[in-house]
Amino acid sequence: MKSVGLFLFALALIIVSPKTAYAVVPDSVPAPTSVKFSDGAVATPYDHCGDGDICATIAYPNGDILSIYSEGAAYCQPYLLHFVLTHGEHTIYEFSRMINHDVVKPGMIGTRCGNSHATQMTMDHGLVHMTVDERLDGSLWTTFSPTRQAIQREQQPEPQR
Repeated sequence: MKSVGLFLFALALIIVSPKTAYAVVPDSVPAPTSVKFSDGAVATPYDHCGDGDICATIAYPNGDILSIYSEGAAYCQPYLLHFVLTHGEHTIYEFSRMINHDVVKPGMIGTRCGNSHATQMTMDHGLVHMTVDERLDGSLWTTFSPTRQAIQREQQPEPQR
């Protein structure tokens, strides 16, 4: 009977122990580089984006600037990104978007925080992916890369004139 009690106590410790979140991007990965969009806009990611930091900017040829900030994350909650498009001193629009995160079902016994997952947003009319992920130090990592559509477009020969 004593061994059953010990087993149940050990099981309870395992269930209520918080699990460590994992990140896909190790701290040793170098900082991402800028990418040029099809309209000439330049997307610049910033490495190790912490709470309240700017994670990326996109400077458009007409003078508009899209700034992407980290709003951080509350305990066991997903990170939020805040997008602000400005032209000079005027804000055109702004919105927030959460990055992908495990769904933790309510009513679970014990505490288990979910994990962040790489989140991709498609930009530049489907030609660029912005990917946001969590680094091991808890900061966010943002990168811009061409989509499959953009790569296929570049590989097609120029039409004859």
